[in-house]
Amino acid sequence: MARDDDLSTHLRRGLGASTRHNALAYGYSLALTGTFAILTVTDGRPSPADILLFGIGGSLPFAFATSATTRGFRVRVQEEPPIVRAVGSSLGFLSVTGTLGLAWLIAWAASGGVAWLVGALTASGGYLVLSALELAFARLVRPFMAVDDLREADEDPEPE
Repeated sequence: MARDDDLSTHLRRGLGASTRHNALAYGYSLALTGTFAILTVTDGRPSPADILLFGIGGSLPFAFATSATTRGFRVRVQEEPPIVRAVGSSLGFLSVTGTLGLAWLIAWAASGGVAWLVGALTASGGYLVLSALELAFARLVRPFMAVDDLREADEDPEPE
């Protein structure tokens, strides 16, 4: 068993903290950066107006989603259990690649400012919906998993 202060313990804790707190945001960063790249390759070098439209399109779905899920900013959304967040965010490659596919479709179908606005809007909205589906799937399979929830690291020693 690893001692509490050895390097492997600290590395495992660091990796765990990084994935626990950053997985969805990291996936979103990949999805939107990839969307920007797809639009640049297909539509050409963006103008400052295109970049502004991209920023607007990328942020609007978050405003709508937050307003909808909080019932007009009146009710806090209940958190999913840690095991659901862990399994759901582990499926993040699906939401990232799905988002990039949506962006490619928009880039193929539109051009100019429309592509930059609608591409970012679709990418952000798509990422939110696909990530929510990953978490919903994790919630559905939770009863079939060997564990009901993630145990705290301090509860029981790890098996040797």
